[in-house]
Amino acid sequence: MSTLINEIDARTRLAGANQMELLLFKLGTNEIFGINVFKVREVMKLPTLTQIPEADSRIVGMANIRGIMVPVVGLKRSLNLGVEAEVQAGGEGTAHPYLIVSEYNGSLQGFLVAGVDRIIRFSWSAIKTPPAIVRENNKGAVTSVTMLDDGRMVLILDVEKVLNDICPRSDDEVFAGMVATPELQSKCMLFADDSSVARTQIRKALERLGMSYIMTTTGGEAWTKLQALADQATAEGKERVDQIHCILSDIEMPEIDGFTLTKHIRADPRLAHLPVMLHSSLTGACNMEKGKAVGATDYITKFDAKMLGEKLSFYLNAERQQASKAA
Repeated sequence: MSTLINEIDARTRLAGANQMELLLFKLGTNEIFGINVFKVREVMKLPTLTQIPEADSRIVGMANIRGIMVPVVGLKRSLNLGVEAEVQAGGEGTAHPYLIVSEYNGSLQGFLVAGVDRIIRFSWSAIKTPPAIVRENNKGAVTSVTMLDDGRMVLILDVEKVLNDICPRSDDEVFAGMVATPELQSKCMLFADDSSVARTQIRKALERLGMSYIMTTTGGEAWTKLQALADQATAEGKERVDQIHCILSDIEMPEIDGFTLTKHIRADPRLAHLPVMLHSSLTGACNMEKGKAVGATDYITKFDAKMLGEKLSFYLNAERQQASKAA
């Protein structure tokens, strides 16, 4: 399983084809959970954990993974589904617990699960936003759902939400140094992200920069909004959209992924001029190269408010300078 997960280039090609792979796992309950393989660095049997005195109860210990100390999150307790029996039993429970290692904000975290099932491929069009009752029952950590062939529902976790609940960062820390500037105050961004945490961070950053925005939660919703703006421009006799000035898109989203959304934008002459920045918690040259291949303007690490502000100032200043030269 780890061998497959480590084939990052193959996973990036899948995203560009509007497909994704889910790692299915269980938490010792009846539900089936999933995490986008794109977010997973490694899967292994649970190693020996080192306990952390006075740590958050949802952090069950630290794992030494090839010399790197990785905090391990108990997903079952994080979702208010009980306490992991295997941890209570000192690792000697009836289940064979596994560790799913993920990357977020440039660092590694481990998720303790009762067992892993398999990796299964879906089209992003088969990934849907969850019903309200599903979101509420899992502390808002389920960002989307899909159905297996046998009719069972898979609950897809919002990794950012789980981690942010455990280790929240203050606004002063996240948005330090962000101030409104004249060149950005008249600008509008459309952004798309299925994570509630990411949407809140982006919204607050744009407000501090003095920018207006259109917020969408899936790639499909973003494309629908963009098409409506393009059609409005056509109806007004304009050759291109001028209501918005840039686009920020997550890569892994329901309905249409960020790579595919970028390709759609570049194929529409009414939208093709807009800077498109891809936004992801996953670092790596393969993501950046794929983004460039489909026409993305740049790649921004999630969530680096300073980088976001700098990129917006650079590209939107460049847009203003080009407009002045054209005039």
